[in-house]
Amino acid sequence: MNCAEHPGNGIGRLHAGDASQEVVDRAQDALMAAHGCTAQVAAGILTGVARSSGTGLRAVAEKVVAVAERHAQAPPDAIRAAITWALRNALP
Repeated sequence: MNCAEHPGNGIGRLHAGDASQEVVDRAQDALMAAHGCTAQVAAGILTGVARSSGTGLRAVAEKVVAVAERHAQAPPDAIRAAITWALRNALP
């Protein structure tokens, strides 16, 4: 299920174009695989991190994907801290 299928989370409105949707979907999948969260939680984390860090959704998604694929260094501290916080608050 992709993030655009989750009404009310706003993630579908925050990106533009298929390329952005693809990277957001890949980041969502990476979070789900790495942390065992649902698609809705992963979409909420991406949206929340983008808002709280003042970073665009696509940029956050690109960092998450890059880290997941081990082709880049860890995401910036603000994004990493926001993801950690969101996971602590979203998972049982």
